[in-house]
Amino acid sequence: MGFHIFRRQATYYWRRRTPNLLASCLARPHVSLSLKTTSRTTARRLAAQLDLVLEDAAMFAEAAEPHLSGSQIEAMLHAVVDAHLSKLERVALAAKSGPGFDLERSKRDDKRAFWTYTLLDAQGVTAVVRAEDRSRMTADELSEADIQAVVDHLAALRINEMIPTKHHVLQRMLQTVAAPPTAMNIDVAQGTYLRGMALALAAIDRRYGGVRVEDQGLVDRIMSAPNDPPKAPWPAEALVVDRIPDAPFEDRTSTVPHFVAFSDFARFAEKVIAQNAKDSHWDKKTQRQAKSISNLFVKFIQQDQRVLDLNLLLQEHVGAFVDFLRHDIYVHYGKSVRDEHATIQELRDKGQSAAPEKRGIGTDTLNRHLTFLDQIFDYGTARGVKIFDAINLTKLRSKTRNRDARRARNARPKLPMECARAIFRTPPFINCAGWDELDAPGDAGASQIFHCALYFVPILIYYLGARREELCGAMVDDIVLDREGYRPYIHITDNEQRRIKNAQSERHLPLHPELLRLGFLEYVTTIKALGYKLLFPDLYSPSSRSPLGNRFYKQFRPILTSAGIAEVGLGAHAVRHLFNAQLKKKMLTEEDRADLMGHGGHSETSERYCEAHDLDTLFEFIIKLPVITDHLEPQTINVMPWIIRMEVAPFSQPSRSKRSASSVNI
Repeated sequence: MGFHIFRRQATYYWRRRTPNLLASCLARPHVSLSLKTTSRTTARRLAAQLDLVLEDAAMFAEAAEPHLSGSQIEAMLHAVVDAHLSKLERVALAAKSGPGFDLERSKRDDKRAFWTYTLLDAQGVTAVVRAEDRSRMTADELSEADIQAVVDHLAALRINEMIPTKHHVLQRMLQTVAAPPTAMNIDVAQGTYLRGMALALAAIDRRYGGVRVEDQGLVDRIMSAPNDPPKAPWPAEALVVDRIPDAPFEDRTSTVPHFVAFSDFARFAEKVIAQNAKDSHWDKKTQRQAKSISNLFVKFIQQDQRVLDLNLLLQEHVGAFVDFLRHDIYVHYGKSVRDEHATIQELRDKGQSAAPEKRGIGTDTLNRHLTFLDQIFDYGTARGVKIFDAINLTKLRSKTRNRDARRARNARPKLPMECARAIFRTPPFINCAGWDELDAPGDAGASQIFHCALYFVPILIYYLGARREELCGAMVDDIVLDREGYRPYIHITDNEQRRIKNAQSERHLPLHPELLRLGFLEYVTTIKALGYKLLFPDLYSPSSRSPLGNRFYKQFRPILTSAGIAEVGLGAHAVRHLFNAQLKKKMLTEEDRADLMGHGGHSETSERYCEAHDLDTLFEFIIKLPVITDHLEPQTINVMPWIIRMEVAPFSQPSRSKRSASSVNI
């Protein structure tokens, strides 16, 4: 039955599931109450009211600060005054352009409306004209006809259901300042709206008397502009006040700076992203990173620093954001889709619940985020947001000085050859229990393997020296099998799935004979015939934006443990280091190895005045590598059953809409 009501012995009851935080306090999974009525209509009305009470209680329990702060109330007031001042000025300008314009009548109408909203501001939505109000209006030179017009105006507002103000208008005001729509906050928004209307209507001399504070000295500023640029119309101290001082209504508009919602910062970010995308400076990943950090910045400044007006942004607010990134936020922020929708307090709690070494983002990532923000600040400054000039992001950057006195080649542990051999003696390469138990040994005497990323990527890294993500994010079309006169090779370049590290990373790598012996070409043909674009579709999940190499590493880590490799730093990248170290022992020059590994030269001779080795030469280089997979037997290509059925990955957690989608486009 609707409205959370049910009937028992002719009497209606209301019953709701208790919100989580309230349930922990009340120790009851449900709350119920007798409505003491046999009328369904009455029961539905009472249930709706109880629903609102319960929602308010839940908001109070969930929100650390459910009440509006002074800054939020001021921000709403600024927005109301700014919007209605602009509207009233447009109406006045249109009226003055008409043939029958009556100045005195227009001023009188505005004064009547002003007194209507002054009474509403003072008495609330039930305002009436009292004896003392008549005295005040008479002192303000209102006639009896004017006073009666105020009475009629109040009545008309109620008849037309304009008082109380529409609920959606008040909710929008609260959304603008990121405040929960509790009953108390709705009431505060109502009072703020009425006050703002009175302030806007009070500026009669501005509309019909030509008294505009911004016009003072305008001619002098225009004349002196070439040699003396105009100062900001609002002094710095006017931008940081917590409360506008009380003043006569006719002076209020001169103390209210132009309100710019802080959410406009996200609009600047979108413009910067679009501009860099159009100029081909940022790829999709970089655009996504810039949008993510700008949204987090807006969320932090609004929720943590309680700044709703862009004009009120200070250096200390930006510094607090950087400290949040350095010390509070979870180190892997952004890898979960839930992070985008979490509040700042939830993100801080998540970071605090992790180990100390898992809090705070890395130095390079922090500086990259500040570079994004710096570009947005520059864009805003160029478009008139002067407050950005006072923010110094350079001093907030993290120092990147290398304090490690060791040589670079000794800074990372090396993978011994015997450990590399041990990797290829683990279950995924010789005999595994099943496609969902790749790291578990299979039945004795069997030789079950599944051709997937976990099988081929380690072999590819060892025999080609490619980076983990270069292989995990490769497309089927990146493997060139049938180009006349050329050996089969893999083309490392940007594709629709991932980008490469830098310009010198683009290269051609010939396939080692061991890859051909172990069926890599047959695997490529099989995956292509199934209709996949990705070379390793078993790594793809529609519910994750993480690099495909992350999924591979999650599977590869237990394999390293099985091979007895427990030292931190000895992973897939260590296999790439081993590739380089083995070729150095075979007397290949640094320039030769750079062509294979995707490194640049260090001089004009090695970088500009040369060209890459051809495929035949590179092939002669890679066959110098010691073969450490000669114990593996070629197997008939055996891909995972869900790959054959074109199903979404079983480890994926997609939404309902994604779950029903086919993976044919992967």
